[in-house]
Amino acid sequence: MVAAPVDASATTDAGDNHAEVFAQYGTIETIAGTGQIEDKGVNGWQQGFEGGQASSAELSRPHIAQADAAGNLYIADKDGHGIRRVDAAGIITTVAGTSTAGNNGDGPATQRQLSAPNGLWLGTGGTFYILDLGNDSVRRVRDGNLETLFAIGGASTGRGLWVADDESLAYVAAGSTLKRWTPASGVESFVTGFVSLGNLFVEPSGDLLVADRGGHRVYRVTPTGEKTPIAGNGSRTGGGDGQAAVATGLDEVRGVWGHPDGGFFVATHKGGQVWYVSGGSIHLFVDGDSDDSHAGDGLRFDDPTVRISEPRAITMDPNGNLLITEHDGGFIRRVNYTRR
Repeated sequence: MVAAPVDASATTDAGDNHAEVFAQYGTIETIAGTGQIEDKGVNGWQQGFEGGQASSAELSRPHIAQADAAGNLYIADKDGHGIRRVDAAGIITTVAGTSTAGNNGDGPATQRQLSAPNGLWLGTGGTFYILDLGNDSVRRVRDGNLETLFAIGGASTGRGLWVADDESLAYVAAGSTLKRWTPASGVESFVTGFVSLGNLFVEPSGDLLVADRGGHRVYRVTPTGEKTPIAGNGSRTGGGDGQAAVATGLDEVRGVWGHPDGGFFVATHKGGQVWYVSGGSIHLFVDGDSDDSHAGDGLRFDDPTVRISEPRAITMDPNGNLLITEHDGGFIRRVNYTRR
C-alpha cells in the first residue's frame, strides 16, 4: 500500500495521540548498510559499491538519512567522507565527495572533497546542503556542483542543519551553541547554554525542536531565541513509557523529528531507543540497547524481538515512512507507514 504524501512541516502538539500514530506503522527493515565494520574512524567505502544494491554496501558511521519527494534517499556517510544516494530501486551511488577527507575547493560535486560530513538537509529541486564538519562549513550541491554556502566557525561537533528553501535563513548545531545564518548578517550565535547538540527540526511556526545530546534533553526554541525543555529530565534515567516527557531520562538524545499529526519522535544514542512525545507524555516506539545489536527485519516495529542500537537520527520521508540511522556499523532502517 502506498501512503498518501505527508507534509512533515505541518506539525502541532494537540494532546496525546500516540495510539493513533503508532497504528499508522508496520514493519521495520534494513534498506542500506551491511554492518561489517563497527569501528569509528574507519572508511569502509569501496568503488565496487557504486551502482550496486544499498543493502550490500558498507556505510562508515553514517549520521543522518533523508529522503526527497522522488523517493531518493540521501545519506551523510561521515567516515566515508561522502554523500550517498539510494534511488527507489535500492541502487546506491556517491553524489558528493571523493570518499577521501580533504578540501579541494568548489566544483563538480563528486570531484570535490568533504571531511566528515555530519549533517544534511534536503532543499527543493534537487538541491541539498551538507554540514561539512571537518571543513567547518555548510556546503551546497546544486545541479551537480558543490560550493561553500558559508563558513560556520567553531563547528567541532554537532549534527543539526536546516536551510530555508530560499536560502534566507539557516540553523546549525555547533557544539554547545545553536548558530543562525542569514546572507545579510552571516553566522551569529543564536542560543547558547547547551551541552553538546545533536539534530534539530524546524516546525511550521518557525520554532525549533533541538536535541541536546550531552544535556539529555530536547528543547523548543522560538524564533526570538527563547528555549524551553519539552522532553528529558537532564539525566540518563527516570520516568519511562507513558510518563511525563520532561520527567523521563533520555540517554544522549541525538535525533528529533516532528510528526504531522502532532508530537515528535526522539532517538537516544546510548539508550538505543526511539520514543514518541505527544501531549506532554512520552511513549516507547522502537526498543533497543547500546551493544551494537541489530535485529527484527520484517517484524512489526514494536515486536519485542526488534532491536536497534545507538540511533543517530530519525527523519520522515514524504510518504510517512520513518528512517532511522543506526550505530557505528552503519545501517539505515525504515519503519513502514501503512495507513493514514
